[in-house]
Amino acid sequence: MRKAETVSVDTVVSLSALLLVILFGYALSSKLTEHTKFVEAMNLVPLPIIQRYATIIAWAVPLVEAFIAIMLCLEKWRKTGLILSFLLLLVFEIYIAALLLSGLELPCACGGFISKLGWKAHLMFNAFFMLISVMPFLYQHFLTKKNIHRGVYK
Repeated sequence: MRKAETVSVDTVVSLSALLLVILFGYALSSKLTEHTKFVEAMNLVPLPIIQRYATIIAWAVPLVEAFIAIMLCLEKWRKTGLILSFLLLLVFEIYIAALLLSGLELPCACGGFISKLGWKAHLMFNAFFMLISVMPFLYQHFLTKKNIHRGVYK
């Protein structure tokens, strides 16, 4: 019987990066093509600081998404891009949770098909991509523990 081959950490990193690049590419393009709608949605958020800086936020978010997507495409910066992806998604996760807890029925500012999701679905969708962003680190940790238990050290 042949031993099961282990998927390389580099493969998991590359696949995670690819999925996140697709997500951020889609998200930033829909925010830019529906920019006015994005600004209007930011103006509806019941936080004065977001309302005051809605126009800046509406440009900053796609810019940050583009920056992270570029990092994910560059092998030298890919792991940093994964960490920044997680942090950006965490900020959005907190924002979604706050909206859900507030009970307000605000429209989604995402654009495209993602804007058709309800807030609970957004929370799950976002959590899935947060998991994608940490998967390479979890997988590497798992492999390291597995090798330590087998007496193999890297």
